[in-house]
Amino acid sequence: MDSTGIIQFFLILLTIITTIGFAAITYYLAEISRALRMAGPPQVPLPPAETLSPASKEPTIEPGAMGSLEEALGAISRKYGLESVTLATADGLLIASTKPGSEDEAARYSHLYLQGKLRGENGIELLGMSHRGETVIAITRSSAPLSDDQRNALEKDIQNTLQHWV
Repeated sequence: MDSTGIIQFFLILLTIITTIGFAAITYYLAEISRALRMAGPPQVPLPPAETLSPASKEPTIEPGAMGSLEEALGAISRKYGLESVTLATADGLLIASTKPGSEDEAARYSHLYLQGKLRGENGIELLGMSHRGETVIAITRSSAPLSDDQRNALEKDIQNTLQHWV
């Protein structure tokens, strides 16, 4: 076999391998497509529209029934439809949060609260409350602003939670 024959052999071999590769890829893509068609849309039930008003229909928060302060804040967050709740001291120290890594947020928004700002960017609302002679700042993040009734109920739930856990 001369060099031309060897080159032809390798070209035929490469052609066969490439054809098999494309066939395998086409087969697997067809299987994936078939599996996706059979699965259909995800079957996640949506709550009725009337249950989306957070504060009015949820039960009261019982801090004693929770395992920790963070767990109680998580229940409060769910009750009011909040993305996160962070509690901080007036000097910016983190007390607790539903969001990991909130130390910087606690310091920054506590400073803004002391300057008299009650709202921040991206749906942040600041609530100040007195607890055992100290000012505690609740930093809440939500996609929609809270009504006055919701804000008052939220503040009451946070104060009850602070009374139990801090």
